[in-house]
Amino acid sequence: MAFEIVTLRTAGLTFRPQTIAIEIAMDEAARNFEAKIKHPVLSQADLLKALRGSPAVTIHATASDGYSQSFGADGGDLLLTGHVEKRSPALRSSEQELPIAGRSKTGDLVDSSAEHETGEFRDQDAKAMLGTLAKSYGISVETDLSLDREPIKRIRPGETVHTFARRLSRKEGFAIGDTPEGNLKLAKAGTKRHAGTLTEGVNVFDASAVHDDSKRFSKVKVRAQAPSGSSNTDLRIEAEADDDTLSRKRVKIIVPPELIRNEDARERAQWHRDRATGEGLTCEVTLAGWRDEDGAIWTPGRLVFTEIPSLDVVQDMLIKKVSLRQSDEASSGTQAILSLTDPRSLGGKKGKANKGTDYTGKAGGDDD
Repeated sequence: MAFEIVTLRTAGLTFRPQTIAIEIAMDEAARNFEAKIKHPVLSQADLLKALRGSPAVTIHATASDGYSQSFGADGGDLLLTGHVEKRSPALRSSEQELPIAGRSKTGDLVDSSAEHETGEFRDQDAKAMLGTLAKSYGISVETDLSLDREPIKRIRPGETVHTFARRLSRKEGFAIGDTPEGNLKLAKAGTKRHAGTLTEGVNVFDASAVHDDSKRFSKVKVRAQAPSGSSNTDLRIEAEADDDTLSRKRVKIIVPPELIRNEDARERAQWHRDRATGEGLTCEVTLAGWRDEDGAIWTPGRLVFTEIPSLDVVQDMLIKKVSLRQSDEASSGTQAILSLTDPRSLGGKKGKANKGTDYTGKAGGDDD
């Protein structure tokens, strides 16, 4: 079976890691990696000195059988652009490799407080606001979404850029992730699809699922006030969404933190109902290799038809998180662990139970 030729570059040095693990999630702003490296000439002490100060790092991969979508001198598909943040040396006679770890460039936005001259933005959308805050870190903001302009949005004292971004995401229901280039990405579920399927007994032999109804409610109510008007309907907005699949009474009342219109309340009630239903189905699949049938790296945010009857999972599923792992141990080798969820858990529509279904994401709010 093909393995991945991984190229890790940092501090002017090039490595082929002995082991590597990369985690990428649709709703996590910074992907991360762990690796064990060694150099044919430099000692562990020399490597420690070379990697001081969180040097920049890039990680590329290409399939050993040439079955990749990207080629070139850089080393194939770009997986991560960030920094080496941790070095873990050990004094043992058998220890030959230096364990290191790090994150995407966007990790700085997760940790760093938002700075702005006035502390507020006027008549800008989320991409523009976050782009202003991220620019000084050498990070841009990417999105294919059409986002609404906010009349005014204020930064709370001391909050991080990521915390501010999460507040922006609540109204329109987008996820905050990152790109292989180390930029921030605002996206919604289910706009692209992976080639092929995940099929029990064909390419899936190790999988588990959880069917959980504990977060579902028979009725979701949203109660709010309108941003303008003084009539009873403006002062007492209420919308409902029912889940007819539950046989017992379970009611949840949501009071959004902001003023909203009646039509927004109705959409939000439906979104909360659908999200709770979607979160009730998750599945984890371990695959041999890092790529789909067309040679593309498994990527969070994409759909894949999943057919595992033994787990009662036969429908389109959304890839929420990907763990890419490779070592020289025979028991593990080159693996991709996919964390799958019903698309509704991240603002999408119900996964259709037939192959090749087109799929379009849907907005929602987050009042939790």
